[in-house]
Amino acid sequence: MRVTVVASMRNEGPFIVEWVTWYRMLGFSDVVVVTNNCTDRSPELLDALQAAGWVHHLRHDVAPGQRITHQKLAAATQHKAVRRADWALVCDVDEFLVIHEGSGRIEELIGTRTTDVPFLAMGFNWRIFGSCGVDAFQDEPVHQQFALALPLKGSGSSMMKMMHRQPRWFQSLGEHGPRGWDLARYGRSPEGPGMYLVNAKGERVPHWSPEAPRYIRTLAKPYATHARAQMNHYMLRSAETFSLKAGTRAPVSLTDRYTDAYRARADKGNEPDMSAFHYADAFTALHAKAMALPDVARLHLLCCADHLRLIAEKHGRRVEEDARWHDYIARAKALEAGSGDG
Repeated sequence: MRVTVVASMRNEGPFIVEWVTWYRMLGFSDVVVVTNNCTDRSPELLDALQAAGWVHHLRHDVAPGQRITHQKLAAATQHKAVRRADWALVCDVDEFLVIHEGSGRIEELIGTRTTDVPFLAMGFNWRIFGSCGVDAFQDEPVHQQFALALPLKGSGSSMMKMMHRQPRWFQSLGEHGPRGWDLARYGRSPEGPGMYLVNAKGERVPHWSPEAPRYIRTLAKPYATHARAQMNHYMLRSAETFSLKAGTRAPVSLTDRYTDAYRARADKGNEPDMSAFHYADAFTALHAKAMALPDVARLHLLCCADHLRLIAEKHGRRVEEDARWHDYIARAKALEAGSGDG
């Protein structure tokens, strides 16, 4: 059974290896990443991961003023790893699915065969994490740096990400769930058996349709839950990293979303949530394998350096004044020299 995760990214280099490792650790068979207009070395890093068979990387630049995410997901919809998938999930590089049952892998929710569960789609509610007082960017796994979250009843936690069957049954992937039916060619009907959405507990959610007049991004309060699984959303990460978003247009709506009010809402969490740490041993082992892939560690370090450069440029500073930048560059050069010795 093929289970594909899809992400749209731009200039997310320092966070890529962790995110790819996470979803491979959960048991996703295919990882698809679509990049656009990058000014860091994340495309080169993704190409290295693709050469090793860990991801599928699509470059899809978008002209200024056009809706970014919609175009990129439309391109991903046509990729073979999406078209042949039995299940698909779209999420961002700051979103980590956490499964509370059994092994913590994706089969705990959907089984190992396409006939193991009866439903069409499952929604995972956000668990929103703030900056937890971390000001400076650190080259450490995001899911291990931030452990204070908003409650389920808190602002934004009704938002969800949907994993669904057969992407080809829909017109396109969407940022929270699929958009529009495309069933006729497959001899299926929206009223057919199993064509419904459930929450993470497996409870049927009424009145869901990918063709609803208003695109569905949330689960109503009776159905919002963190039981069995949750989507950890590290909305801010460090204050330095969030500063790159502040004042920019959101890639979905092209609105000025990343305001001080946005940051303040996300940063109110005070509930400890260590659920992601349950994967520590499995993650550490697989992450080490990822970093040992050809050229991945070097490019990861260069992406960290690029991240600091972009932060410095935004704040009118010289990146050469940052000791961290020199450290990343030196370590990357050492790896390059070491690879040439053999």
